[in-house]
Amino acid sequence: MNIIDTRSNIKPRDYKEDSIKNIPLFETRGVEHSISSNDFTDVIFQSIPSVEFFEEKEKLINKNIYVMGPSTKNFLSQKGLDSICPDIPGSKELIKLLSKNENNKFLIIKGADGLKDVFNYLNGNLNCVEEVICYERVKFDNYDNLKQPFLDADAVIFSSTYAVNIFFEEIYSSNIKAKLFGISNRIISYISDLGYEAKFIDYFSDDIAESIKNSI
Repeated sequence: MNIIDTRSNIKPRDYKEDSIKNIPLFETRGVEHSISSNDFTDVIFQSIPSVEFFEEKEKLINKNIYVMGPSTKNFLSQKGLDSICPDIPGSKELIKLLSKNENNKFLIIKGADGLKDVFNYLNGNLNCVEEVICYERVKFDNYDNLKQPFLDADAVIFSSTYAVNIFFEEIYSSNIKAKLFGISNRIISYISDLGYEAKFIDYFSDDIAESIKNSI
């Protein structure tokens, strides 16, 4: 079975399965950033790249750390940091957790053009909140050399809606028969809104290839 993982140039895990090939559809680059003060009580990482590119992790000691979903939680754990994750991944459920923290000071760590739902909620409820942008995503100049592997693929894994957009704009054709998988319900819903079917895959399962094989 040929499986393609479209994650960027960040390595959230090592694969045991030879059948999974990483073919990024964009590059993720760190950008210069800094925190205006260190008096925040709670920090929110909105994605795996926000963990990778945030350069001031020493300032996270004794802070409450929140994440959107289990993939980012697991990636933080690899860095030696514990975090709180909603039972159902996504902004909506995270906001429910944050609503219990009155008078706290929040720091949101994200990428350029990242989601604004959590910031808008906290700001709208008069919480003290700051955003730090620590990375950006950049499309490749050309995708012609990436098309053939997708024609041969049995399954494609998406870890962001940005990758989904690029896939359908630059790669997809009716000749592609691969099944589509997302690592979050938001990605699956996004693919569904485009008129295509996708299934959820646990990115940190012991055997992704076997999980995908059983679901096809």
